[in-house]
Amino acid sequence: MRMKLLVLGIVALVPMLQGCSGSTKNTYPVTGTVTYKGEPIEQGTIVFDSVDGATMAAMGEIVNGQIKAEAPPGDKILRISAVRTKSEKDQYGEQITESYIPAKYNGDSTIKKTVSADGENVFDITLE
Repeated sequence: MRMKLLVLGIVALVPMLQGCSGSTKNTYPVTGTVTYKGEPIEQGTIVFDSVDGATMAAMGEIVNGQIKAEAPPGDKILRISAVRTKSEKDQYGEQITESYIPAKYNGDSTIKKTVSADGENVFDITLE
């Protein structure tokens, strides 16, 4: 009986594990640039949320204004975030950081792009 339950458990887990491993299998490179008020974003993140909820969200990095990411194909809402170090220190002597990209480009973003399975995905994004 125990052996039967073990086999049934393994059989039930295999499709779930394949689903998890397959989620990154169909992603495509995304490159490009991101500037804010005319300057490249030094260090930040970019999230690719599915417009219709059909695919998982993906996250990439922004370094010196350059996007480096992989995302599943489809229509996406892009959410851009970045922090910078302020000159002040907190009560413990640590540098204070602040998020400086407005909500209209991250949480409330309406920036839409399509990640294609056929061809290049180069997005040049200018934030004002």
